[in-house]
Amino acid sequence: MDKQLNDLLYELPPGIDYSEDLFQLDTEDIPTDRIPKLLALLGGVDEQAAFRAAYVLCGWGQQGGFGYMRDFVMRDPSMQGGWYEHRLRGYDDTYHFALRAFVRYWAMLSDRSEIDGQIARKEIFNPIQRVIDLSNDLPFEIDNFFWLLEDEGFTEYLPALKAHLQAIIKDPQKHHWKVADCAHMLMKFDPEFVTQTLAMHGYTLADFPNK
Repeated sequence: MDKQLNDLLYELPPGIDYSEDLFQLDTEDIPTDRIPKLLALLGGVDEQAAFRAAYVLCGWGQQGGFGYMRDFVMRDPSMQGGWYEHRLRGYDDTYHFALRAFVRYWAMLSDRSEIDGQIARKEIFNPIQRVIDLSNDLPFEIDNFFWLLEDEGFTEYLPALKAHLQAIIKDPQKHHWKVADCAHMLMKFDPEFVTQTLAMHGYTLADFPNK
């Protein structure tokens, strides 16, 4: 990646000391002159650069970035190897980043107005549900969006997350902390379901201590 492209995708504007990631800039600090350049990358041949551009644009609440990211996760077959390696376990974390982008996109639009937040909540539903489904088999984690259920009442994801727990409990060694994360979160909504699901495989919640 040449310096000009790297700077476009990663370099923070001068004076930013509260974040190390362009994705997380406050609205007033977003370098709006970059938006057209980032949008142009979405149609380019460099898919890694396009993904990063969409990620940043989602972080800024930009519809164009969301549209690319939505199409990326919804396509079939899914990507089996991407560009973001988990720093400890080495598996691909690209879909984890996509999920983070959807959550941030909703948060940015919700901050603009209640109506924008309601629209974004509907927009992110299908792609987030798709990411949950992918995590049933792939090792990446999805707990970075659980606060939407716990704090914002996004209970429309409960059916997908119950199916998620039923899938990953079959191979807890592969899915590491995902079983504990999902089980403890679902205990706040349907403890009987969690208890029964774990018991079907010979476990109790005590076998999966919370982080």
